[in-house]
Amino acid sequence: PSSARADYKDWSVSLFPAYAVTYVDSRAPSGVGGGAEVGVGVTEALTLKASGFLSWHPVAATKTTAAGTIGEFATMVGINYALDVIRLVPSFDLDVGLLGLRGDAAFTETAKSKSVVAASTAFGVGVGFNLDYLLTRRWSVGLVVRYHAFLTDITRIPVYLFVGPRVTVRFGG
Repeated sequence: PSSARADYKDWSVSLFPAYAVTYVDSRAPSGVGGGAEVGVGVTEALTLKASGFLSWHPVAATKTTAAGTIGEFATMVGINYALDVIRLVPSFDLDVGLLGLRGDAAFTETAKSKSVVAASTAFGVGVGFNLDYLLTRRWSVGLVVRYHAFLTDITRIPVYLFVGPRVTVRFGG
């Protein structure tokens, strides 16, 4: 018989579309986006991961800002702790990395985009919760909820929350 190892040395890839809300100045526009995550199991419960996301948020004009689309992005690294005891697997994330936003759907920094929202790229932190259902040893479907905040641009706290379904595939280690 082989020994039980949970996700130790397993590689995982997750993809997720998401509903997103961001908080900038006095506005909190809803939007859509998506992300991807790659991880490797370092113990039976801990996974080292890299993730990224993009989202777009249409905003109306205010007295001091123009209407447009806010684009947000992130590249993060972190750890995931999973309580892998049954087919329904809750897990928790802690991430650090770069967060950014632009006043343009193409993520450019122009005079027009600056009139929608001031651009920012800064160091940030993310926390999250996932709930996955194991379809097989390799495939799972679930839900992801993540909150991200700038740490070095504190005028942007809170900044970003997203919720969405996700699909994960695992490869043996």
